[in-house]
Amino acid sequence: MRRMDLLLTLIILAITFPVCAETLALQSFESSAADTWSYTANPTPDARRIWWGPTSESMGGATAYNGTMYWAGWDLDNVESTVTLSTLTLQAGYTYNVSFYYFTKNLATTNDYCRYSVKYDNGTNWDNWVTVNNNSNAWTAISVDVPGGSNYLRLRLSSKFDGTTKYAHWDYIKVEKTPIPNSAPVVSNVTASQRSDGSKIVDIYYDLFDANDELCDITFKLSANDGASYDVIPSPANLSGDFGDDLPSGTNKHIVWNAGAESYTLDGSYLYRVYADDGSSPPMPENFVFVQGGTFNNGTSNVTISSFYIDKYELTQAEYQAVMGSNPSYFGSNPNRPVEVVSWFNAIEYSNRRSIQEGLTPCYSYSTFGTNPDNWPSGWNTNYNNHTNVSCNWTANGYRLPTEMEWMFAAKGGNQSQGYTYSGSNTIGNVAWYSSNSSNRTWDVGLKDPNELGTFDMSGNVWEWVWDIYGSYPGGAQTDPHGATSGSDRVRRGGGWNGSAGNCSVSFRAYINATFSGSNLGFRLCRVSP
Repeated sequence: MRRMDLLLTLIILAITFPVCAETLALQSFESSAADTWSYTANPTPDARRIWWGPTSESMGGATAYNGTMYWAGWDLDNVESTVTLSTLTLQAGYTYNVSFYYFTKNLATTNDYCRYSVKYDNGTNWDNWVTVNNNSNAWTAISVDVPGGSNYLRLRLSSKFDGTTKYAHWDYIKVEKTPIPNSAPVVSNVTASQRSDGSKIVDIYYDLFDANDELCDITFKLSANDGASYDVIPSPANLSGDFGDDLPSGTNKHIVWNAGAESYTLDGSYLYRVYADDGSSPPMPENFVFVQGGTFNNGTSNVTISSFYIDKYELTQAEYQAVMGSNPSYFGSNPNRPVEVVSWFNAIEYSNRRSIQEGLTPCYSYSTFGTNPDNWPSGWNTNYNNHTNVSCNWTANGYRLPTEMEWMFAAKGGNQSQGYTYSGSNTIGNVAWYSSNSSNRTWDVGLKDPNELGTFDMSGNVWEWVWDIYGSYPGGAQTDPHGATSGSDRVRRGGGWNGSAGNCSVSFRAYINATFSGSNLGFRLCRVSP
């Protein structure tokens, strides 16, 4: 048996109890034990005639926001002056927020600045600067949600100006972490190697963390087909060590697998999944169907898709209104018809809000503003160019749009595909509402025949937004592609009630900018497979 390739997978689980934030790091310049977030300053405080450092004095009318000390900037001689907070390592299973206060007075609107940069890596470059109000005349709060899935956090404060009547101060810089309700036990740092002594014993090491301090059941499976399915299951009789039920969190967990004792032949290269289950996983919604991973041809190349779940139905008006509080549909007051007149941005926002409501980890982040749409800046969804500010955490267990290739794989019937032109049939009228049979309107979801997977209306009724930026299909085999990395438009698939039969084929592609909405355009949701 060859050495195994490894693929780390998380099981997303849920428990319900109140959660509260706790301070991870603080810097209030009080030189107290509570000031745990270390920093460096340039220039060094008091090394120059200018003032750049902590003080308890009133400067420009400011006193400390909290306690007796704050960081003051005054008469900086047009020298960029910085405070760089040390890089923090973030633990999985929490959401994080960084907050601080600034005070500015009399800074010019050009040349002068008071700004900050928040980064989510352990690098040394600083960009994505955000400039604050140049004349706040009061302590003003800044709050930044750290995007889900971030491993690091670092912060730099920067000011540059000249003049004895100008001021830029900072105070009470804090990072808080909050356990994610229903958060995943996290399996990390997995290694597996076969012993070289001919025993065919495999040693598997991993770290386990559960934010809710729950005991976890550990299982694992192998894939012999590059991740299309994980159906090679070692016998528990051949396993020992940190495997089985009721294991606590910890590092350097060790499983010993006597692979040579298995009743089946193991010969080849295998992908490997480690599962942690704390026994409280929320069930997938009843209307979601499982799509077993597999490989298909999109007309240009072979594409391999990992397993996932997808809604049988296009999102209904009732489902949209229950989360968003309104129904934008042109064909409104029909709760079981698909929601329409929704932009790509609306679909992104709905996905995150529903995930939050159900205690799941949201998939989408907007720029540096985190995953909660309440914290996204005004106008984020009104300019189509903003669509590239949205990023996706592909391992999060919340709701999201399918990628274009996930959508196409499901529309074709997944591994049960019969190669139909439309989703479920070569006879369009059996599976689709389109221009020739729709009576110029939408219809309740699920009235036509399903496809091979049991999904409805993937041809016709309304077009469906997917995640991808539009671009030409790349050549060569791909695995779980996420679309083009740049472009003006997002993809929509499936055709609609007012479209032609050709629009409704499983291979037809269309695209439009992310702010567009119309009475023939909706979406359906998917989630990752545990």
